[in-house]
Amino acid sequence: MPVKPVKIEKGHLFAKKNKVSIWASKHPYAEIPDDYFEEHFSKNNTRASNIWSSHFKMRYFRPEDMETNGSQEGTISIKQAAGECSFSCSYLDALMSKAKKKDMLNITWLVLLFEYEYSAKISGVESDEYLTLLGAFNYDDDADSLYEIEE
Repeated sequence: MPVKPVKIEKGHLFAKKNKVSIWASKHPYAEIPDDYFEEHFSKNNTRASNIWSSHFKMRYFRPEDMETNGSQEGTISIKQAAGECSFSCSYLDALMSKAKKKDMLNITWLVLLFEYEYSAKISGVESDEYLTLLGAFNYDDDADSLYEIEE
């Protein structure tokens, strides 16, 4: 009987235009190991992976599409943290609804991955020790900014 080749799981690809996937944490930022976010690059240094992406079964992400924000000490409102990371308020109502349902209105930090529609249904992973997925939201680059842009 011939041996079937073993398929090695490399992770999922979730790239999608006009979407933003958002993860949030209540874990103190200072207690997260540095290697959790240490990026390993491939493909002309445009794609990266790290422990975080591995936990969430992502094949890779594009660092230029990522924004993070939070508080070194204590908590910050998720609305403020997200608003300071984005020039569009198009997804804010949906984000606030999900954050309220998951008791994540006040967080220590968050990760926004633009042009990315992460799916916990596909990956089977909604959270790890540090981050919880809040969802993937429609993103309109032309919508008003939550905060005025300083020139």
